[in-house]
Amino acid sequence: MNQLEKKVDANQLMTFGDARRIIIDTIVQLRTGTMTASTGMAIAANMKTLNDNVQTEINAAKLALATEGKAHSFGRVVGMGQRLIGNSGDQVA
Repeated sequence: MNQLEKKVDANQLMTFGDARRIIIDTIVQLRTGTMTASTGMAIAANMKTLNDNVQTEINAAKLALATEGKAHSFGRVVGMGQRLIGNSGDQVA
């Protein structure tokens, strides 16, 4: 188990703050040589996918706000910045 695995349990990855912490830990470990470049690249690719997903949600929220009552209902805009990552037992996928 490497240092990143010790610091951040994947089951505890619940908020975007946790994701940012993983990014910083990854950078530090790459700099100190305790993580291989291929592992760092895999983490970076996953974080890019997460970032793209977040940006899509933000764009959808902006569209919903801009067209409120004028076009298709895109749903309510709630919980921005508080969305949990992953599926807990009570969270619907």
